[in-house]
Parts: sequence; C-alpha cells; structure tokens
Amino acid sequence: MTTTGGKLSFYRPIVPLFAAIFLCLLGVGASLAVLPFYVLDELDGNRVEVGVVIAAIAVSAVIARPVAGRIGDRHGYRTVMLGGAVVCAAAGAAYLVAGNVGVLVGVRVLHGVGEAAVYTAGAAWLVALAPADRRGRVVGLYGIHMWLGITLGALLGAVLLRTSGYPAVWLFAIVAAVAGAVLVAARPGPRQASAAGRAGILPRSAVAPGVALSLAGFGYAALAAFVALHMAERGVENGIAAFNAFGFTYVGVRLFVGGLPDKLGAGRVAVGSALVEAVGLLLVAFAPNLLVAVLGGLVIGAGLSLLFPALALLVINRTDPAYQGAALGAFTSFWDIGLVAGAPLAGLVASVAGYPAVFQVMLVAALVSAAISALTMLPRRSLVDQHPG
Repeated sequence: MTTTGGKLSFYRPIVPLFAAIFLCLLGVGASLAVLPFYVLDELDGNRVEVGVVIAAIAVSAVIARPVAGRIGDRHGYRTVMLGGAVVCAAAGAAYLVAGNVGVLVGVRVLHGVGEAAVYTAGAAWLVALAPADRRGRVVGLYGIHMWLGITLGALLGAVLLRTSGYPAVWLFAIVAAVAGAVLVAARPGPRQASAAGRAGILPRSAVAPGVALSLAGFGYAALAAFVALHMAERGVENGIAAFNAFGFTYVGVRLFVGGLPDKLGAGRVAVGSALVEAVGLLLVAFAPNLLVAVLGGLVIGAGLSLLFPALALLVINRTDPAYQGAALGAFTSFWDIGLVAGAPLAGLVASVAGYPAVFQVMLVAALVSAAISALTMLPRRSLVDQHPG
C-alpha cells in the first residue's frame, strides 16, 4: 500500500502536464488530417502548396524550440507552457479566417510556435519535478502523450470533417488548447535554478545526442514515406501495415520498460536502441513478404521508442539545471530536422537506387547514430556543461 501510495503521489503533480500536451497536440493532429483537403478543395491550392502548408509547422517548431527553452529558463517554464497553449488556441481561431494559402502558412507557423513552447517548457518542467532516477521514464511518458495526441487528433479531425465540416475541426482545436491552458494555469510552477548568464541557441550538451537523434529519425521518415511503395513493388499489398506496426512497439516499449535508461544508463540504452532500429531497417530492406516487413516495423518501433528518452537523459545529465530548457529545446529540434531532411533524402535514394536502397542507407545512418551515442560514453573533463552556449 505504501508503494502504491508513493507512486500515486509521484505522478499526481505531473499528470496535468501530460494531459496538457495531449490536449494541445489534439489540435495539431486534427489540423494535420484535414489541411491537405482544405488547401485543395477550399483554397484552390496545388500539391506543392499542400506540402508547404504541412511543412510550415515543423520548420517553425525547429526554430522556436530552443528559443522557448531559453525563455523558460529565465522567466519560468509555467509561463512559457501557458503562453504556448494560448498560442495554440489562437492558431485554432486563425484557421477559421485563413482565406488563402499565404495566410494559412502564417497560421501554421503560429501553430508551430505554440506547439514548440508547450512541449519544450513542459519537458523542462517535468525534469525539474522528477527525481534523477526517474527522469528518463518521465520524458518518455511525456512523449507518448504527445504522440497519442497527434494520432487521436488526426482521427477526430477526419471524423469531424466528414460529419460537421472544417469549422468544427478548427473549433475543436481551440477548445482542446484552451482546456490544456486551464490545466497549466491551475498548477504552480516548479522551482528553477537561477541562470547566471544567457544560454546559447545550440548548447554544447545537445549537439552529439541531437545529431544521433536526427540520424535515427531518418529511418522513421523512410518507413513512413516509402514502406508501402517498397512492398508494392514486390507485389505485396497493404505494406503500410509495417508502418502501423511501428506504433505498437513504440508505445508498448515505453510503457512497460521505459525506465531502462534510468536503470542501465542513458548511453548504453541509446547505443542499443539505434542498433535495434538498424536490425529493423535490415528486415524491411530485404522483406520478401508482408510478415517480415511488419516484423521490421515492430523492431524499428522498439528501437526508436527508448532512443529519444535515452538521448534526452544524456542531455539532461550533462547540462546545468539553469539551462536545461534551452538544451532540451535544441535537442528536440534535431528530431524535427531528421524528419524534414530524412524524407527528401529517402526520395533521392529511391529515385537513384530503388526502394530497398532507401532502407539500407537509413540502416547505415542508424549505425552512425549508435557510434555517436557510444562516443558520448567516453570520459569527459566535465560531465556538466556549466555554460552551454
């Protein structure tokens, strides 16, 4: 009974932060599901403009994450997370009046800024609350709520579009973000270490783990974009099932063994996770049938599931507490960079050497990611970057 009570008391102050990121990301997912149709059918746009609109949120998030982290370090994570939720609600309202593609791109940039502020400040807030031996698990659970928000939001957005039209989708995004803001506003901010100076946009502690994360993200981008085409070329239907399988182990591994980075060491888990991803990419590259492709998707999901929290824990452990918001913001941006760069790279490889080569190249990227993670385990003169500029 004491153990259960202890667990409940530990999670009680952080559950509202999980719920807040989930609610804000519901709106992001809902808009993602319907915007391609909105651009083509309502704004008379073209396919290139669809791509620009979809990508705008990721590009703005890459830039906004480290900035949000720096502001949070100096002015409070609660303030930044609350402001991000309000911006997400404002973006939902702006969708209602976006009458052309140019304005819609601006709305997407605004939504990206809001999402970046919510996620980065929330992650740093959780790190400030969590004991050192649970930080990896808490960051992993936080990421699951983000992922579930986008996934469920996309489903709800599609349903709302079919049943009630675009205004219902935008109103849903507003309501969800406002609910997230209410949860954040109801919580007292964490105690934060005072920053002696300004952190740089790219803290040193985030660089090596961030590059490792970007390289591993290439595999995810390739799986999402090309696994169905890869299997179809081999006469196998429903190849997208391999990507769908990814989600099962991605969530399941974090839920059941998400504490491994805390127990075994962040570096060891990061290396092992990247190697597991490489095995999955190998299976997909040479998959003769759907069963092997699905197995590959499952293995890739298992690998990437713990890679992010393990590398994030490396960043946290090597950054002065006063600068952890900036470091986490910069680190998370590397994931976005990996996705933005990975898909075009996969397309280029596919056009030159075919679909199997896509997964072979991403396998090499995963191995390089493992090597970089291994290098972070080497002795350093200082384990903590006191001035990460």
